[in-house]
Amino acid sequence: MNPVKSSIILLLTVFSIFVLLGGCSAETESLTMEAKYDLAIQQMDKGNYSAATPLFQSIIDQNPGTRYAVYSYLKLADAHILSDDGKWDEAETNYRIFLNYNSYSHLVPYVISRLIELNYKRNTSFFFGKEYTYSRDPEHFKKIIVEYQRFFFLYPNSLYLDDAELYLKESMEALAEHEFIVGDWYFNHYFYEQAIYRYRYIMENYPNFEGWQKVVEKLILAYEKNQQPHLAGEFQRVYDSKLKAEADPQNPS
Repeated sequence: MNPVKSSIILLLTVFSIFVLLGGCSAETESLTMEAKYDLAIQQMDKGNYSAATPLFQSIIDQNPGTRYAVYSYLKLADAHILSDDGKWDEAETNYRIFLNYNSYSHLVPYVISRLIELNYKRNTSFFFGKEYTYSRDPEHFKKIIVEYQRFFFLYPNSLYLDDAELYLKESMEALAEHEFIVGDWYFNHYFYEQAIYRYRYIMENYPNFEGWQKVVEKLILAYEKNQQPHLAGEFQRVYDSKLKAEADPQNPS
């Protein structure tokens, strides 16, 4: 084909695409607020979150204070979480704006459960794995505990409580692992008193920690290194007794 003719065809094709996109945008902007909201919900249902978010944002910007704008805050936050786009701060801001407008809504338990979820996901990383998660600043995990306590106090019979409890348990595990990492740092640098404090702190504050065995084992070693053999022996006896009980639950003695 003639190079000039090919170039003309390419330019016409690109131009047609721009015209089409411009027409779609203009058509979207001409929609009523209700129609735009319905279209955004349809995009959400299809999993097209990147297409839904600008529609919700447009409703918020152009119709502030309306019922559709208030619910757009909620759905915009949902879109960020469902798409897992990493915009946790934006999601939290939008959820809290919705709560500010609808503090007595039947959707409040749902929003609180989402806040717990996003605070857990905000501090985790699929790419780097759990070790990265445990070594990070634990404040978001502590925030989850506070949110869960508030949730349980206000809505003890909520259908969303079970989901929130899963994130609570994961957060407790993360906090215990974080303390264990700090304790190991002290242990590896010969600060045995500080290591002992951290290991004991885990045992006292996270009694259901799945990694309890490694904590007790390191605590025994720390006592031995710190020239406290009597305490090392005491914890060794407790440790052996618990292992025996777990191995033979029918005969705890």
